[in-house]
Amino acid sequence: MTDWDLIVEQIQNAMQAVDQAHEASENLRNQATPETFDEFTMHMQELCEHLSALKKVMEHTSTYAMDELVDALSQMQSGKSAAYRRTQHIEP
Repeated sequence: MTDWDLIVEQIQNAMQAVDQAHEASENLRNQATPETFDEFTMHMQELCEHLSALKKVMEHTSTYAMDELVDALSQMQSGKSAAYRRTQHIEP
């Protein structure tokens, strides 16, 4: 799986986290209890983590693109990934 596939997956995960946080906010609005507040807080923290990871990638989009291109060319010529990358592989 390429870094770009992982970026798409991260975007989808962030969108799901938005939906879950929205649902938790509705639950909190309708019934304010310590449990619904804890659930809301948990979903908001997950959303922040997803968005922070996306922000990091978006700040370095051209670098990720160049690394992907170099990896593809290296795979075509030598059958191996490039020995050097300016960015770390994105963790799934």
